[in-house]
Amino acid sequence: MTTLTKNISFGFEPLDLTTAHPFGIAYGTSSATRNVLVKLSFEGLVGLGEAAPASYHSEKRETVMSVLALFKEKEKDIFGDDPFAIEEISQRMDKVIAGNYAAKAAIEMALHDLTGKLANLPTYKMLGLSGKAFPMTDFTIAIDELSVIEKKTKEAVAAGYKMLKVKLGTTYDYQIIEIIRRVTPDLPLRVDANGGWSVKEAVKKAEFLAEHNVEFIEQPLPKASHLNDLRFVKEHSPLPIFADETACRAFDVAALAGSVDGVVIKLAKCGGILEARRAIATARAHSLKVMFGMMIESSIGVTAAAQLQSLCDYLDLDGALLLKDDPYDGVTYDDGYLKYPDRPGLGVIERKTGK
Repeated sequence: MTTLTKNISFGFEPLDLTTAHPFGIAYGTSSATRNVLVKLSFEGLVGLGEAAPASYHSEKRETVMSVLALFKEKEKDIFGDDPFAIEEISQRMDKVIAGNYAAKAAIEMALHDLTGKLANLPTYKMLGLSGKAFPMTDFTIAIDELSVIEKKTKEAVAAGYKMLKVKLGTTYDYQIIEIIRRVTPDLPLRVDANGGWSVKEAVKKAEFLAEHNVEFIEQPLPKASHLNDLRFVKEHSPLPIFADETACRAFDVAALAGSVDGVVIKLAKCGGILEARRAIATARAHSLKVMFGMMIESSIGVTAAAQLQSLCDYLDLDGALLLKDDPYDGVTYDDGYLKYPDRPGLGVIERKTGK
C-alpha cells in the first residue's frame, strides 16, 4: 500500500507599499516600497512572509523574485514534508544559493507562521519567549525639507508617539535637530546617519547631539568603513554608537565587538528569526546592546520581528506605522508598545479577507 506524502508548497507575488510621506534617508528618498509576499501552504493552512530587499545590501525585488523562482523549481527538495524542520530548510536554501537574505527571511517568516498555526500557538511561545510588550518602539522622522520635518514632528507628537528616531546624513543635520527639539524638548530621540558621515564629522556631530539629549547614534560611517574608524568614533563620542548596515549576521556582530556599543538586527538582512536569535546571542556574549529594526514593511514584517522583542534593549519597528495603507493586521501600537494579536502563528491577517 502506497502512502501519499504531503509536501509544503509555496507561492510568491509582488507586494507594493506606499508611505504616508516621502521617506528620505542618506541613500535617497522614495514613497514606493517594492517588497515581495510569500505564502507557504500545508494541510490547508497558509503561512505568510515578507521580503523587504534593500539596494545597499545588494538586493532588490528582481533578485528576490529570481531566488524564490529558483526555490520553487526545487520546492520538494528544499521544503519536504515537515514545516517544523525550519533549521534544516534554512540550510537547504543556503546550499542552493548563498546570501539573498531578504528572500530567505520571507520564507522563514512564513514557516514560523505556518507552524504556529499548525500547533495553534503564537510564534513567540513556539520560540519559548515572553509575550510581554518590552521595550517601547520609536517612530521615524525621515529626511525632508525643514518645514516638512517640523510638520511631521508635530504630527508625531500629536499622535502620541513616545520616542522618535531622526534620520540624518545631510548638510543641514544641525538644523534638523534644532527644529525637532523646538517642537519637542523632552521626547527621547535616537539618530540614524545611515553611513552619511566621515569620521571627523561623526565625532563633531556626536558632541552636538549629546547636548540635545540624543540617546545614541546608528551607523555614523559608511557600511564599508574600517573597524578602526568605527572604534575611533566610539572612543571619542559622548554617545553610544550602534552598527546597522555593518552588522548583518552573527559573525558580523562578533567582528564588531570592541568597535561599537551596540548592533541593530533586522530579519531582512540576517535571513530570518533563527539567525536573528544567533546574532542577538552573539551580541550578548560580547556585552553589546541590541536594537531590533526593520525596513519599510507591512504588518507581516513588523509582527515577525516583534516576536523577538523581549530579547532586545531597543525597538525600531515602526515600518507599518509609516505606510499610507497597510494591507495586513498584526501587532498593534499601544501607548508606545507593540502588542501581539490574539491569534496563532504570527497572528497576521489580510485586512480585506480577515484570513
